[in-house]
Amino acid sequence: MGAILTLLTDQEALEFLAAHADEDEAGRSAYWREELENFSVGADGGVAGRAALGNASAKETTFNKLAHAFLQWPLHRLAPFQDRADSIRLGRLIAARQRRQITFDMLRQCFTLALIRKHLDLGSTDEANLVIGDGYGVMASLLLLHAPHRRTICVNLTKPLILDLAYIRQGVPGIRLALVTTGDEMKAALADKGIRLIGVRADDFQAIQEAAIGLAVNIVSMQEMEPSVVEQYFNLLRGNKARQTAFYCCNKLYKKLSDGTELRFDDFPWRDNDSILHNTICPWSQWYYDKIPPCWHYRRGEKRVIWHRLALLEMDPT
Repeated sequence: MGAILTLLTDQEALEFLAAHADEDEAGRSAYWREELENFSVGADGGVAGRAALGNASAKETTFNKLAHAFLQWPLHRLAPFQDRADSIRLGRLIAARQRRQITFDMLRQCFTLALIRKHLDLGSTDEANLVIGDGYGVMASLLLLHAPHRRTICVNLTKPLILDLAYIRQGVPGIRLALVTTGDEMKAALADKGIRLIGVRADDFQAIQEAAIGLAVNIVSMQEMEPSVVEQYFNLLRGNKARQTAFYCCNKLYKKLSDGTELRFDDFPWRDNDSILHNTICPWSQWYYDKIPPCWHYRRGEKRVIWHRLALLEMDPT
């Protein structure tokens, strides 16, 4: 009879991650070896320093809310999807619970959810959602609120993972989380019906193979990984326990890291037999706004193109 596993859960899991936040990680690219030195994070999600993980503005004054609403309104046309309004409603709920402003960085992820909802039905209760690298846990929170019957798994480097989980707990109050490091721990977490959020450190990503991943999402973080790590994630998605895995991938077409490593979206290990549901420049990632007229700006130039693809991956035998 095997040993009984004791999972790290809830605040205990966050405190464990915080205690190990400064340890070296094999999955860090040159980009993250530099960026992770610029900030520290506590078990409560508090950040000291500069974290390159998106915008979590705490400016909640009426003026700031009206200013963002005014600047965002023309950009809603970039996401002409039936479920856009409801996805934005979920985003505003999360922002309010986290006592933060719904910036365009957050609104873009609401648009992403609306696009996913156009193409996919997340109704299955036997499958989980996987978010690979999630700035402040926004996409994971949106998926948990939209599909509360499905578990969501978050995989990230340790410091960003602390932020993901801490902010998700604010955006989805009362949610139970578990931190897993092995396949056996993943099985134990999946067997506990009360656990809806599962955290995985990037170096422990192989544990995810024990889950059935119906949907995986990566938004502008594969462009910051070593090519070998990108390949490992694709292999994991193609070989997980789900009958079919949909993958939403939004990243720059080209990026060169500080050590000379080059990342190309088209060189990711896509296959001819992947079924493409959506495949275009990501319009809401090409635009941004600020307070300086003309306020709305478009990212121009070949090296600034951000592409997004939603595909049903060709699966490998498990």
